[in-house]
Amino acid sequence: MLLWFLGLLGAAAAASTSVWAQDTYRDSLELAGERSRVLQLTELRAVEIVGCQQTVPEDLRTIISSRQSDYSMGRKLTVFFEQAMRKNPAAPPVVLRRLTSIRKSYDEERVFFELAVARDDSATLLNYLVQNGFHNASVRFGYGYDSSTRLFTLRFVINEGRRAMIDTLVVRGLDSVEASVRSEAIRSIAIRRGSPFSEAYVEENARTLVRVLQNNGYYKARYERPLVGISGDGEHDTVVVEVQPGRRVKIDSIEFVEYADGYPAVNLSTRQRQLDFSAGQWYSKELIEQSRANLMGLGTFEIVLIDTVGHDSTYSGSDSSVRMRVFTRNSKPHDVGFNFPLFQTAIDNFLNFGVAATAQYRNVFGGAQVASISLQYTLQDIARLAQGQQLEREFNGSLVLAWPNLGRLFSQRVGLSTSTFYSNRQLITPFRLEAFGVSAQAPIAFYSHTFFNAIDLNVGIDRQIPINFDFAINSAYGEATTAEDTALVRSTYNQFLVLTNYLKQSGSLFTGLTAGFTLRGDHRDNQLNPSRGTFSSISMEWGWGAGKYIRGQAFVSSAVPVGNRLIAAGKVKLGHIELLDFVRGDSIRNNTYVPLDRQFFAGGPASIRSFASRRLHDPNSGVIRNVDADESLILSNVVGSGSLIELGFELRYTFPRPRGVDELWAGIIERSGITLFTDVGNAFNRFTTELYGSVTPQDLLYGSVVALGLGYRFETPVGPFRVDYATSVYDPLRGEGRWITDRTGVFMTSNWQLSIGIGHAF
Repeated sequence: MLLWFLGLLGAAAAASTSVWAQDTYRDSLELAGERSRVLQLTELRAVEIVGCQQTVPEDLRTIISSRQSDYSMGRKLTVFFEQAMRKNPAAPPVVLRRLTSIRKSYDEERVFFELAVARDDSATLLNYLVQNGFHNASVRFGYGYDSSTRLFTLRFVINEGRRAMIDTLVVRGLDSVEASVRSEAIRSIAIRRGSPFSEAYVEENARTLVRVLQNNGYYKARYERPLVGISGDGEHDTVVVEVQPGRRVKIDSIEFVEYADGYPAVNLSTRQRQLDFSAGQWYSKELIEQSRANLMGLGTFEIVLIDTVGHDSTYSGSDSSVRMRVFTRNSKPHDVGFNFPLFQTAIDNFLNFGVAATAQYRNVFGGAQVASISLQYTLQDIARLAQGQQLEREFNGSLVLAWPNLGRLFSQRVGLSTSTFYSNRQLITPFRLEAFGVSAQAPIAFYSHTFFNAIDLNVGIDRQIPINFDFAINSAYGEATTAEDTALVRSTYNQFLVLTNYLKQSGSLFTGLTAGFTLRGDHRDNQLNPSRGTFSSISMEWGWGAGKYIRGQAFVSSAVPVGNRLIAAGKVKLGHIELLDFVRGDSIRNNTYVPLDRQFFAGGPASIRSFASRRLHDPNSGVIRNVDADESLILSNVVGSGSLIELGFELRYTFPRPRGVDELWAGIIERSGITLFTDVGNAFNRFTTELYGSVTPQDLLYGSVVALGLGYRFETPVGPFRVDYATSVYDPLRGEGRWITDRTGVFMTSNWQLSIGIGHAF
């Protein structure tokens, strides 16, 4: 039985009486003096909000001041041991005094019930409900001892009533606005007849309308606080928005002011190119903000301010024009750093860890150019540690020179980044791959509202050298006992034979030339942990040299909320590499060489999660026959595939903040979540002369793995840390028991794969 004490008028023992204390905007009940003092000395152990039908209790809790006592783990342990020691007559007094002292130090965590605060919170909740259209709402609160939880509890009881709808919207003050701008402003309003009333929603639409005016010359446009007329039944609202557009102005001239602060100056032409507005144009707040972001994006300025200049002795313009001032303050141009990067690769999305040293200098030639040199040692795809595989190791050194803004192409800015690199990569002991080269990339941004809003153009030239390859292939030849075995070895290692022969015979310094582009469209609300939106990319690359190929890849991922704290996400990833110099059975034209970092691999934490990294291949066009387990492991890491299909779906649930739990644990739980996921796909057309190009449409269907799993997520500043555990519902690589229903011992660990990562799998 719940015993409610607040509002008792007598000090006599009325503890067995159930009494509701209630409050709206007026004080409807008062406490008897002594009882009031007694109750307000009790510790507030729980705060509840009940009765919500259309609102979310967790959202309401954020707007009230009442908070329950923080019963930390340290306090609980101290109280427990103190009580236990006091029951022991032999307990040393010094220990008891120390425990008592520690317990008292936790008094700051204690929160006591305050009637005035509860009344204020009740008024706050009612005001919030009224502002969101619940004009007939009421709020009561009660405080007492809950015998079921044994806690003194403050409970707010919400009665929302029916929510009001907007049946009339009036916008006044636009008569003097130019007709086309007025039409655009009216179209920007999303409120329609029958829209649920919300002050925040009305304000948002008013700001959007004014924003249109400010982007079309009305730089002083503003709106008055909207007026709301409520019908007699409280269910129909009339909204009046009064706008004051002011005069329409053009930009007369632009003044640049630079405070170098003792650092090298940035060329005036470079600063000018960052502006999206120019003299003679109508004033646009959006273009000014974008221009400021462009200047800050150069990385050479500590402060950027863009504002109008008032009429004074140095400037006297007409009432229909303004002068703009662009103020910049330079920042320190050089940095040296040493860090331990944890990152994911761009193509295969592996989670890598390393140690790196970098040195950077900005504004090298006065045009905000950035030069940087870095040395890095990396453990690649550290998820392999949980999969019992050998880690790849790579030493990498690079020199990068970037021009953030060379000019414009089709009215869009064009930058350029060049890189000279050296890499020594340990694939599988003792096989290593050495590479060096030069690459250049030109990123071009499109408009944010287009489906694809950026494109990267890239070219590169490199030299790749297999080290200890002769040892690997000679070992394979040594195990071959027949001509058929020897042919299989040549087919399997063909791409490295081609590369080795090219290095010996061509006399060319470089083994490959590449050129391509990547179209990107990012419309997610959060790049690290999106709750809605899509990300898409299409890339094409042409390669020439030791290998001749065209590589294409398409990727689309999407997220959408489907419930409270529940997100549904999906992905489609398709890829294919077409060899331009391959004829099966032709000893001269059976070239299967493609640079290792361009090949497709399946399996791993960002792919089909029921298989270890790079261990998944189509049973017909991807499995190399007649090799032992050790050699199969080596080949899985150095011989990829020419085609890839991956589909994925996830349900991501984030836990709400629990009540009555220690703050530390409550914070951990609130940042945690679980994911139910399924992955479908495989890699096809293995790069051997025997397998490449052998896939059939039937293989694409029946050769794809169907995986199902459960994952844990913990939100971090660099994206969710995740641990996934998955098994194959359908596994085409099994001779028997392909479907999970046909297997015995389904829950044996050998049927499940553990993987870890940073960021969502897609």
